[in-house]
Amino acid sequence: MRVLEILEKRGAILHGHFLLASGKHSDVYVQCQRAFVYPEDTAFIAKELIGKAQEQCDIKNIAGVVSPALGAVIIGYEVARQLDKPFLFAEREDGKLTFRRGFEIQQNGHYLTVEDVFTTGGSTLELINLVENMGGLVDYALAVVQRQKEIALPVPHDSLIFLDLPLYEPENCPLCKAGIPLVKPGTKQQQKTSS
Repeated sequence: MRVLEILEKRGAILHGHFLLASGKHSDVYVQCQRAFVYPEDTAFIAKELIGKAQEQCDIKNIAGVVSPALGAVIIGYEVARQLDKPFLFAEREDGKLTFRRGFEIQQNGHYLTVEDVFTTGGSTLELINLVENMGGLVDYALAVVQRQKEIALPVPHDSLIFLDLPLYEPENCPLCKAGIPLVKPGTKQQQKTSS
């Protein structure tokens, strides 16, 4: 598939020992932003996401596109731009996703969520709950990459690529046991392993 080729070409699939946002560890990290810095790649990936959404929901009637900051902002914006719909992003404040900057959810409005990567689905679930608690409805959740076969979301969801990548609980991580330094992506800091 061309999307996987783009991610590989742009160096978006990293190998090492990573602490994921879910708290789990992995030897592979998908950094979609390495592809998103190229407008033509971002536009192509967004078009593919829109095609996937059109198979499952009535995207002409969505009120907007929502994404969690920071990793999904570029791709979420590009999907919204191509659909000519408003784009909103949620940010973390005191550990919880919230809409700031005057963003408002349309009452009973239908939304599409866009993520860069589904790992456990936790941030997408939090985003869905945020939209619904503000009076909106999420019709469909999309990601560029899905890392696990099964993720539990209360709405239909899909991704462009499924990569069966191992995830480890910190206490059972073979990379920690091997003494490989743990890196938290998005920072230059290395975290000490707990083992």
